Amino acid sequence: MRGGGKLKERDPLFELVLKWITKPEYDMTLTLREAMAKAEGLIDHHLEEHAAVQEGKEASVSELSRKCPGIGGFFTRLPLIKALDNYSKHHAVEERRFVPPTLTEIRQIFNIAQVFELPGRIQLLTFDADDTLYEHGMDLEPDDWIVSALITLMEAGVSIAVVTAAGYPGRPDRYESRFKGMLSRMREMQCPKAITDNFYCMGGECNYLFRLKEDYTLEAVDDKLWHTPEIAAWDDKDISYMLDTAEAALREACLRMRLDVQFLRKTRAVGCFPSRAEDRIEYEVLEDIALTVQDRLMTLEEGPPTVPFCAFNGNRDVWVDLGSKKFGIEALQQYLGVEAIRTCHMGDRFTSTGNDLRSRDVAMTVWVTDPKETEDYLELLLRGMGKPECVECAEERPVGPKQGTIEWEKAQVVQRNTAG
Repeated sequence: MRGGGKLKERDPLFELVLKWITKPEYDMTLTLREAMAKAEGLIDHHLEEHAAVQEGKEASVSELSRKCPGIGGFFTRLPLIKALDNYSKHHAVEERRFVPPTLTEIRQIFNIAQVFELPGRIQLLTFDADDTLYEHGMDLEPDDWIVSALITLMEAGVSIAVVTAAGYPGRPDRYESRFKGMLSRMREMQCPKAITDNFYCMGGECNYLFRLKEDYTLEAVDDKLWHTPEIAAWDDKDISYMLDTAEAALREACLRMRLDVQFLRKTRAVGCFPSRAEDRIEYEVLEDIALTVQDRLMTLEEGPPTVPFCAFNGNRDVWVDLGSKKFGIEALQQYLGVEAIRTCHMGDRFTSTGNDLRSRDVAMTVWVTDPKETEDYLELLLRGMGKPECVECAEERPVGPKQGTIEWEKAQVVQRNTAG
């Protein structure tokens, strides 16, 4: 596992654990190990109380709910002490004397704990695209290790689905260009139908489903085959009204911020992005635009729109989509016959302005910050699955940048300058 990585986002559960370590409670603070043990126990109790409610038994409000109001449910227990042991093998986080753990480190330990629960359970693994599978705006390349990991998981019987905000109705070729590295590798390997049947792409959060054919190209799946009753009930007039309102709020917010942006209206989404490719909009400005749209839609005099929406900060742009990844993952679960407890979603945007947040309602989740972190957790999963081919794939993951690449050359220059 790699250390570092900075999150501009915040999470109430991670902050609670960090508070136990850095701020006195009842005139005492906890060590990282004590805090993880306490969190693990509270989550176990939270699961017990939730199970009691599901069985119709009388249950009290869990202590975790009282300490972290608004926290949702968990699909599995989280072995946080085991995860801390794993993390400590690579990082001396418990040996530090003057620098306390960070939110990033707390998040990574929680992620490891969740990944430990996947082997023997996982049947559907879904991913965000940009900043999760590949860098923002880039594509998968054939020699990317993550391509080998995904194919190995499909060979092991795990269904892989990319659940992305990118919406290209009737244009499977647009998605194929993003996954070209994996598709070309599968073509080169002559992967049989049993493997190609394990790859899907859900576009526009929950609006367009594509599956992989035997010729390694994508085709649209008939809406009638995968729409849930809730998705099927969304009315075109209500969709247009929601998007009209969202677009007006977007334009007003961008005018207020004096931004040079383009607006793009699609069938089931509307968004804004810089007019020039080389321009960047400050993160805080994007946050304010996303929150402005959310506030406008939720405080209409006539009440919120009758169709669900997701207004989110895409880290370079702001989009408002019909539905959310919750509905997209639910539709995949229905289509494939997979339970929520056997589904995990990996993404990088789990805040109130992120479009991965609602996936927590219907799946286990792993919060990453970049593709390298995604690789960390896939390596851990492959090792945990125990199959020889899975372990072999994990062992083949490169360490550091490839020799001869720009990243490798930069590392050599830094090393020479430092040692000189």
